Amino acid sequence: MKKVPVHILCLLGAIGLTFNTQADDLEKVLSLALENDPQVNQTKAAYAAALESRPQARANFLPNISFSVNTTDNAQDRQFGAGSIFSGNEDFNSHGYTLSLTQPVYNRDSIVQRRQTDAIVGEAKANLSSSEQNLVVRVAERYFDILAAEDNVTFAKTEKKAIARQLEQTNERFEVGLIPITDVNEAQASYDLSIADEIDADNTLLNAREGLREITSNDHEFLAPLIANTPLISPDPENIERWVEVALNNNLSVIAAEFASTNLRHAIDRAKSGLYPTIDIVASRSNNVSAGGSLGGSEIDSTALGLELNVPLYAGGRIFSQARQAQARLEESNQLLEQQRRSVVRQVRESYLGVLASISRVEALVQAEKSSQSALEANEVGLEVGTRTTVDVLNARRVLFGAKRDLARARYDYILNTLRLKQAAGTLSNNDIREVNRWLAR
Repeated sequence: MKKVPVHILCLLGAIGLTFNTQADDLEKVLSLALENDPQVNQTKAAYAAALESRPQARANFLPNISFSVNTTDNAQDRQFGAGSIFSGNEDFNSHGYTLSLTQPVYNRDSIVQRRQTDAIVGEAKANLSSSEQNLVVRVAERYFDILAAEDNVTFAKTEKKAIARQLEQTNERFEVGLIPITDVNEAQASYDLSIADEIDADNTLLNAREGLREITSNDHEFLAPLIANTPLISPDPENIERWVEVALNNNLSVIAAEFASTNLRHAIDRAKSGLYPTIDIVASRSNNVSAGGSLGGSEIDSTALGLELNVPLYAGGRIFSQARQAQARLEESNQLLEQQRRSVVRQVRESYLGVLASISRVEALVQAEKSSQSALEANEVGLEVGTRTTVDVLNARRVLFGAKRDLARARYDYILNTLRLKQAAGTLSNNDIREVNRWLAR
């Protein structure tokens, strides 16, 4: 049997690895992130905690029932007038129980608290949705940072190989006396610089992978790359003011801030509730047994039912101070809300203009790549006939690879700006991720 050469086996193994390795796409990475990202899990826990405010507020309107039992050992030394039959020493036990019920009839604090829970839950829900939308953008940013870093590694390695060939040709031309030593030195310097660029690109890629692992808690060795003919779609509608209007109504951070202000308005009402009376129905049932005492043993059963009115008269100024404190916090919250609205307007405008700029930049860089390729070929021909130097060729090659890198980055920026625009407008959804995922080669 004829032995298969080792290099053929290596090639077949590499092909098998290529076909068996499934690259992670954006949807898969995002799914892992939704399970493992600490920031989203924090807001999930905060939302679960906020939901508990509803049963707590409802409990204020339900009966409060308590039961207590007591037992006491007594030692009495009774001294009355001379000859009194009640004088003497006695040890005896007394015990009993009390069952009490309090049913609130009117408590303004409880009424306001129940209204307040809607704002508490609404703010937590908006924060959770905002955190999930923010995660989509963060994952996309880290994902395309890795793709950009992989592009840089590829371009750096390709550029180094090309410069190495250029250096070899330069040495050959120098040895036959066609060019001066300075051309050799220039080629050698460019080659040394390309090695440094490759090292830097490798390190940047490792850091980018760590950035994504921080979110998903998983290593992602293979990511699906972006296809070359990514569609460039302008924002719809093509009206920046319309996007601003939608954002002010739907941005989740703004909605959360509005709920926060509503919550604090209720907090002012709750603080003032301390000035209002409370009314409760109270009922109790008790039994007390005493085995001794000056009057002898006894057993007393008692049942009581009544209506209790509690009117606050003076609390040292605490209630008015709490109301002023809540009012100040409301003003703080309103200012934060205004800040959030202005921030959203800025984000929408920046992202909208960023999408348009990215489209124009991609189109310009496509042409720049073609022009740079033609310029490199012209310089290589010029070097052969003596009208261009080695430095000219090296510079032209560096410009070409720079254009390739910039074009790849511009495509990623276009996608990210589109996602950021929809996030700012509060309209980012799973459909947007599925759309981007269709642009990945798998």
